[in-house]
Amino acid sequence: MVTVRRDRRAPRGWSAPLALWLLASPADARELTDPEAWTSPAPATTESARPAPFVAPETSGSGVEPSALLSPAATPPVVDPPVSNPPSALVPPSYVAPPVPGEPGRPAVAGKAPEREHLGVFVHADLGGGYARTTGSRGGSSFASEGGALGVGVAVGWAPDEAWALGLELWTWKSLADSGLGPNTSVELQALGLNVTRYIVRDDVFASVVVSGTRLAITDAGDRVEYDSSDIGFGLKVLLGKEWHVTSWLGLGVAGELFLSVNRGGGETLRTLGGGLVFSCTGR
Repeated sequence: MVTVRRDRRAPRGWSAPLALWLLASPADARELTDPEAWTSPAPATTESARPAPFVAPETSGSGVEPSALLSPAATPPVVDPPVSNPPSALVPPSYVAPPVPGEPGRPAVAGKAPEREHLGVFVHADLGGGYARTTGSRGGSSFASEGGALGVGVAVGWAPDEAWALGLELWTWKSLADSGLGPNTSVELQALGLNVTRYIVRDDVFASVVVSGTRLAITDAGDRVEYDSSDIGFGLKVLLGKEWHVTSWLGLGVAGELFLSVNRGGGETLRTLGGGLVFSCTGR
């Protein structure tokens, strides 16, 4: 039932339509016709009936993109506590073996004691046989002495490092064939020079060059009497060999040798050329 207050009358001309509208919706009509309903507050809704407000998850500082919250399957698992690398001070540095002395590009073998450095006094000797040929002229007639020969050399010096050695060497080759200049005579090449030796420590291979001053001597077969000799000339001796260490200081091996000499005697030029195989012995 709708009650309309007498002190508030509807305007003329609106009574019939208003009555029909009030009958169709009495609840809404009361709010429109009753002024007290305009100012009276609506009944309060209980807290239990209200839906909980949506609170967005805190993402600041977590490093998670907002889009990742919409797809849980794409979110990586969180490890608690987080795994981190150990402090740099606890990580041992990588070990690099020191290089072999005399060979900067070759590192020492791990677990192997360093070898003794071959520095200081250098002593070398070689002895062997081969072939020698000397050609020239004497008294207007040419001669040639060729055949087997014996050679020997001794050098003493200093090794400044593992790879090099310098020394003063005395060496000689004596022909075993007749010189053709007299009965029971032979040609002997005598030399004194600077020995420069290069060692490849890894393989115990060496190469020597001896730049020398030389002379030719004509001696008897037993090398007891010297009949004649040439002027001082130029000579060269070259060795290439390999040695095996029997001790930390001494090495024994073999080498191939070539030698030559050019001398003047009696206004004539004398040329000597030869080579052979020698046994070598080196201490350094």
